[in-house]
Amino acid sequence: MPSVSNIAIGANMAAAAASKARHGMNESIARLSTGVRAMYGGDAAGHSAGQALNAMSKSYATATRNIEDGISFAQMGESVLLEVANMGIRLHELGIAADNAALLDSNQIAALNSEAAAIGDAIDALLDNTDFNEVPVVDSNAALQKNVAYAGLTANTTAVGPNIAITQMAGISTAAGADATAKTMLGKVAEALGNIAADLTALKAFQGAASATSANMAAASARIIDTDFALETADLTKNAILNQAALSMAAQANNAQSAILAVLQ
Repeated sequence: MPSVSNIAIGANMAAAAASKARHGMNESIARLSTGVRAMYGGDAAGHSAGQALNAMSKSYATATRNIEDGISFAQMGESVLLEVANMGIRLHELGIAADNAALLDSNQIAALNSEAAAIGDAIDALLDNTDFNEVPVVDSNAALQKNVAYAGLTANTTAVGPNIAITQMAGISTAAGADATAKTMLGKVAEALGNIAADLTALKAFQGAASATSANMAAASARIIDTDFALETADLTKNAILNQAALSMAAQANNAQSAILAVLQ
């Protein structure tokens, strides 16, 4: 076996091992600093799948906000109808009071008529002029329904609204007979409130499902994309040790090669 060589085999092997360890260190540092496991080609296919899941998660999160707007829209309608119901009850009282007209003087009857007319106008004004972001909430002439997205990634929607036209009340001039008008209107309001209550129940269920879906998809995406810090830290430590050891061995190999010079002395 020759004792002299122009090539320091041990030093070259150690240098190659140091280079490999250094690349491993760089990969671990990149993954730990960015939090992305796919850095340096770690898992390109997995990263793509994780990004798709993350996009779906964010879409469902947006759907939950859409639903929250729908819930606010429905709650506004509910609040308006509750106030209308209160005024309708008062109008019904005025109609009953007017039945006793034989025992009332003209001033008292005028007061009843004036209040009844004001309540009728106020009911229609409240129904027709309450808006949510310039979108009518309820209307005395129409059964307003608005679509609220809930599935996030599909075109599925649910219609939210009273789904029944409320009896128009403007134009009431006398308290006499107002109780019958109020009774009809209150029946419509009760039905509209029931429809809105059903809408709220459905919207809250859709929101819960969309929120849970968003959270689960985000978790799945994180498992695929995010760096495992415990594992990557262990790899970084291992490669740092290997790099130092390889560099030390390269120095040892170079020192061993220089021993050949002793033969020439």
